[in-house]
Amino acid sequence: MEPIQHPTPELLAKRKANLQRKQRQRAREKARCHQAMVDHLESLKAERMNAQSLARRVTRGQCMLGEVAPGADARTIEEALEVAREMARALNISDLRESESLYDFERRVFDSWVNYDRFVGRNDAGGHFPFAVGGGAPYLNRESGELSPGHGKQYWVEHCRGFDECWKALAGAKEKIDLASLPKLKKLKIAQESKPAPKAAPVATPPAPMPQPQPEAINFSWVAANAQRYLHGD
Repeated sequence: MEPIQHPTPELLAKRKANLQRKQRQRAREKARCHQAMVDHLESLKAERMNAQSLARRVTRGQCMLGEVAPGADARTIEEALEVAREMARALNISDLRESESLYDFERRVFDSWVNYDRFVGRNDAGGHFPFAVGGGAPYLNRESGELSPGHGKQYWVEHCRGFDECWKALAGAKEKIDLASLPKLKKLKIAQESKPAPKAAPVATPPAPMPQPQPEAINFSWVAANAQRYLHGD
C-alpha cells in the first residue's frame, strides 16, 4: 500500500490562488449580468417615460427649441430659423441681428432659453423638481406663443453638456443671413372669449285667480223621507 502523499505548501497556495481567481471571475460575470439587466430595465423605463412625455407634448402642442412640432426637429435652414425666431419672440429677446448666422442666433436663444426663470422649481407636468432650477428651457406652443415649464437648465447644461455638445448644426448654419430676406413671423392665434349663451325668453306668469265670495253661513235642515210625496200631492 502506497503511502498518502500530502500536498506541499506551494501546491496548496497555488490551488488557493486558482480558486480565488475563479471566484473573482464569477463575481465579475455576475456583476456584469446584473448591470446589463438593470441597464435594460432602465432603458425600457426611459422609453416609456419618453413616449408618455411626447404624447403629452403632442396633446398640448409643446415644442422644444429647434422643433417644428413636438418631437420633430427642424430639417432645413428656413425651418430652424423660423422656430428660433418664434422662441426669441416668446422669450422677449431681440430678433436676428446684423451679421449673425443661424448658429450664432441659436446659441444666443439657447442661452436665454435655459436661463428662463419664470417657472423656477416646476417641470413640464406642473410638479416640482428636487432642484431649484427646474422649469427653465420652457416649451413653446407655436400657435399661441405660450410658454410652459420645461426640463430646466440643469438638464440641458449639466446632463446634456450645453449648446456645444448637444446642439447639431444644420449644413450652412454658420453662414451669415441677410436681414432683408427674412420673412415676417406668422401672427399668433389669440384665444377667443366664449360668447355667453342667449338668455331664455321670460315666461309670462299667469294672473292670480279672482277671489270668489263665500257664504257667511250655511243652514242645515232635516227633511223627512216621505216629504217629497206630500209636496207632489201623492
